[in-house]
Amino acid sequence: MNQGTEICVLMHKIPNIALGKVQQRHVMRVFFPQLYSHSASLLGVGMSQADLALIYDRCLRPTMAEVIPESTDQWPTSYATAYTQFRNRFGTLAFSSIDIPWYRLEDVAQTLLTKLGDKKPAFKDAYFVHKLRGMKNATVHNGGDEYERQLAFKDMFEHVDVGSLVVQDWQVDVALAIGVLGHVVTWRESCHQELLGHLMPNTPMPRIDHLMKKKGNFHLDRTLQVKEFAGFRANTANVAGRDGISYMQAYCTSKNVTYQLNPGVFRRRQAKELLQKEMEEKIIWDLDVMSKIFFECAGEQEGVAGRDGCTRLEI
Repeated sequence: MNQGTEICVLMHKIPNIALGKVQQRHVMRVFFPQLYSHSASLLGVGMSQADLALIYDRCLRPTMAEVIPESTDQWPTSYATAYTQFRNRFGTLAFSSIDIPWYRLEDVAQTLLTKLGDKKPAFKDAYFVHKLRGMKNATVHNGGDEYERQLAFKDMFEHVDVGSLVVQDWQVDVALAIGVLGHVVTWRESCHQELLGHLMPNTPMPRIDHLMKKKGNFHLDRTLQVKEFAGFRANTANVAGRDGISYMQAYCTSKNVTYQLNPGVFRRRQAKELLQKEMEEKIIWDLDVMSKIFFECAGEQEGVAGRDGCTRLEI
């Protein structure tokens, strides 16, 4: 709220913290809308160490002592102590977890939100957000079977109060994978216009042409810098009209070969690394490793089957 006026803010711009998880892919976060400011959001939405200490020392730990007193021995005595305890000798943090009984969750949530608002005015109106990650293949089903569709929907939304959803506030991401066994499939730049026209049948072709010429809304993603091989990303909210598509992306899964969760052989290199003899030798060794991987993917390595590549279309 800004002087009584309601404003719409992108959720990821609101300061928030991760507080807990359910199993491996369900993360629960606490958002603090009173901490939001437009200028601060341009620099990031991280919480200060002072605020994190206040949340733990004056809100979270006292909440657990009040609601689940039998767990008191599991909670570090202060934020500073916890930070020291979970920091390894390399300076990175490695967290442990503490289980909370499901039948105490409601009391924990209400007590924590109350304490947050009481300890600092800027913590008032905090709310929980549940984020489910990596769920795209969790409910594989036959799309042509109504019964299977309903079961998959229930499984996907088991943590959501569907009756409280406002349909107009939601967007659905639909993705198609297209592949040919034994081949690497990619998109052709010369077919982009035809593809866009197929996906937005109610949009006149001149408007599609105009969209493709606007650099702010249409971006080419070339494969290996080859002119004809290219996917794209397009913001279509102002073009699609009643077709209802707000965003579109066409790309190739060839990046799966080089994608790494942590910096490794395929990491981005710095020019200064070439100025150090030992680093130069390491780069040459890494190039050999990468070459072997690419040869295997191409099916050139004896006894190793090649790796297929698919195209994906997301709308």
